[in-house]
Amino acid sequence: MSFRDLPSLVTQREEAVTLLEAIASGVDEAELAPYLMALMTYEAEQAAAIMRGSGNEMSVRVQLGALLTEAGLVTQDEVFAALDARRALGRGEAA
Repeated sequence: MSFRDLPSLVTQREEAVTLLEAIASGVDEAELAPYLMALMTYEAEQAAAIMRGSGNEMSVRVQLGALLTEAGLVTQDEVFAALDARRALGRGEAA
């Protein structure tokens, strides 16, 4: 999956699932960052800043998954499955 395959806007479940597929396939975090910024609320920005300041910053993938779940577009189980597939890819395992 490449940047060309990603939706231009995420407002529906199908688009959110495409982002989860991108996470699972190892798309670079820099390509996911615009979606993170578009979905982030003021409260989420504040929480991320606190976590960053305390040395507990989450990756773009984890934050994006949390925001997609919070928006009601996907379930936590779907996010965890995508993150698990990404980890397996990084270890060279079959997902």
